[in-house]
Amino acid sequence: MVLLPALATAAGATVAARWLDKRYAISTDLEQIRGMRQMRDFYMKLASEHGDDDWSFYHVLHSTYGTNDLKEAFVFEDRSWTYGELRGEIGRLAETFRSIGIGNRTVVGMYVNNSVEFIVSWFALYKLGAIPAPVNTAVTRDPFRHCLTISAAEYFITTYELWDAAARSLGLADEADVGRLPGLKSVIIYDYDSYPKSTTVPLINADAVLAQSTLPPFVPSMADFPKQDRPKIGQGDASCYLFTSGTTGMPKAAVWPAAYSLMTLANKRWPYMHDEPRRFYICMPMFHGSAAFACLPGTFANSGTVILARRFSVSRFWHDCRHYNANSVLYIGEMIRYLVQAPPDPHFPDPKTMHNVKICYGLGLSPHAWKTLREKFGIPWIIEYYSASEAPTSILNSNKSNDEGVGYVARWGPLMRSKWFGQDGLYILKTDPEMTEPIRNKAGFCVQADLGEKGEAIARIESPLRRSHDYVGESGEEATRKKMLHDVFKKGDLFVRLGDSLSINKRGWVKFHDRLGDTFRAKGHNISTTEVEIAFTKHPRVLGANVYAIPMNEFGYEGQLGCAAISLKSSGADPTGTDEATLLAELEQWLVEKGGLPTYGVPRFVRVIVDEGEATTHDEGRRKGDIPGAERVSIIMKKLKTGLRREGFNMPPRCNDRMYFIDREGNGFKPLTEEMKQLLLSGKAKL
Repeated sequence: MVLLPALATAAGATVAARWLDKRYAISTDLEQIRGMRQMRDFYMKLASEHGDDDWSFYHVLHSTYGTNDLKEAFVFEDRSWTYGELRGEIGRLAETFRSIGIGNRTVVGMYVNNSVEFIVSWFALYKLGAIPAPVNTAVTRDPFRHCLTISAAEYFITTYELWDAAARSLGLADEADVGRLPGLKSVIIYDYDSYPKSTTVPLINADAVLAQSTLPPFVPSMADFPKQDRPKIGQGDASCYLFTSGTTGMPKAAVWPAAYSLMTLANKRWPYMHDEPRRFYICMPMFHGSAAFACLPGTFANSGTVILARRFSVSRFWHDCRHYNANSVLYIGEMIRYLVQAPPDPHFPDPKTMHNVKICYGLGLSPHAWKTLREKFGIPWIIEYYSASEAPTSILNSNKSNDEGVGYVARWGPLMRSKWFGQDGLYILKTDPEMTEPIRNKAGFCVQADLGEKGEAIARIESPLRRSHDYVGESGEEATRKKMLHDVFKKGDLFVRLGDSLSINKRGWVKFHDRLGDTFRAKGHNISTTEVEIAFTKHPRVLGANVYAIPMNEFGYEGQLGCAAISLKSSGADPTGTDEATLLAELEQWLVEKGGLPTYGVPRFVRVIVDEGEATTHDEGRRKGDIPGAERVSIIMKKLKTGLRREGFNMPPRCNDRMYFIDREGNGFKPLTEEMKQLLLSGKAKL
């Protein structure tokens, strides 16, 4: 009897908590619905202002022309430019580009790291109406050449820093194994004093060396963007090309539509952009769409300051934030994981006092890293968003000073989930057991995933605002077709497959789980397993390779690590395994230098499949390997993939395969010891 009042009190508290939660959900729903309507209104305003053919991304800088010339716009390594100076320097370079033949709709490949050179040349191309195609600076040789080929680049820009790598990949270094890349009219080295002028490939092999200091002097007209001189660019035309890894083969060039580029100006309406002047610190590579379009346009449109770092550095991150008085930071989850794991700074016993950062904005933050970031460093406002390079929509979870919704990317309460008021851009579909294809009902339509069920994320394509980000180049049309879903909920509707697994729980919280298909994610990049397999099989000792992702979330890490299951040709020499160990120790460097993989694209695990005349499937028991040579390996590997992914790095008992692991980039593959395996399983390994 004594328990009854306590139970009644507990029940009442539960009912009250549910009521408050529902009230909070409805309030956030109303805020999001207002935001969606404001976004539509903003688009209509843009359409009225820019008509059919004035959709240059350069409007990001020009929208405040004449109002902020003396305000600080851009900072790079203790050099600073006001808005007036930045527009002027961009204008000088744009005029020079025009004089050498770059104009509206000219595709220009860029191979430039974070620097003044990137920002000035990038915006100069936009001002002319050219289509920048920034190539990942970690790739070389075949993937590099492929990017320029499929984008049909006519001009190419690089810097002193990357000239040697670019020249060798372009066939300009007199290397017999690489022919000059056809289709390029001009190869340009551009210099704004960010890099030393030391190179091994002669500079004469370039078609032009443009130094900002020797360009024609500035005149006021260079900083303007008069209507009569603007390039004609339609809403659906390409603003730039972003290279993205798909599930098959080499990178693809995705169109970033001009209307979608200019819609990034809508960020100026978001509270986190204008509650105080933004000083955004960006250390992610600018060739990545997140760095280029997530916060940079909104910062410039609000007369804020973009602080660009050459690269991410754990040791310099908070020092830079202090030094440049950054109050906002763009992140990816791995970046924050490195920061929260770093040892304390002896000069700042209380990490909360060593910076002025109020906002962290980005994607891929795990619940543990989220909580630690707030507790350890005192960041009050964390904004986690979700989108994809091909997505015509994005969602976010703006969290200010509490733990509500930690680890989620959005919340859709009852109003946001309703068909009358709610969002209509992004859905989660039921899929088959292997999450490769959406399930359709008897009528032939797709079915939404249940609450709490993982499913495939799709985004609606619907003109004029939600536009398709098509692929270009050879096989681009086919690749675009494969990304599209027709007749999803009714005849005639069209969606794009985002390649990610999401879920929504009973409280309406939306969670990102993992990449789908044959990709894995590392250092913020999606990596095609097929591309990595091709690199492995170029090695003379590798008979076959099957690359897959090992999810690491369950062990307390973010995202995935790549693993390659490989079959080796006999060395004909040392049967004890010493030769294999030497091969694996040197394989990482070979994959980068000869295989053309970026360093982050090398899987951290290699599993050597032991061939004893049989194939171990671990799903189907033991099966005789009666098909000789590479054909047998190919078939075995395809059958192994599901089982291997499930086993991860923790191989079952009595398995004779050998597992190797890169404990730190550059150290090479070493046998995975029991000690290291336990560190990985416990979440204590420093990846």
